[in-house]
Amino acid sequence: MVLQSTPIKSNDVRVPRPRPGQALVVHRYGAEHVKAVILHPDDFAELRESSELLEQLSGTARPEMGELAVRVHRRGESPEGELIEDEASVRRLLGL
Repeated sequence: MVLQSTPIKSNDVRVPRPRPGQALVVHRYGAEHVKAVILHPDDFAELRESSELLEQLSGTARPEMGELAVRVHRRGESPEGELIEDEASVRRLLGL
């Protein structure tokens, strides 16, 4: 989801000024009823950039794994947990 913003004139609201790295959480009737979150403008810009980047990345198609990659993945997920470091053993296990 791309993070949307709606500008509000500062004369229309009274909010404290947050420090960089600080999120001011406005709640009503207790902490479980969050009404708003106030961020420092630099933190908001970073959050927006991250949101846009995630949106771009989620829209791209993932490349299909080749047969060799599938075999390597299956072997890596196997329960044996055996560490194999030499090339000959790796080739034997993957049928190469």
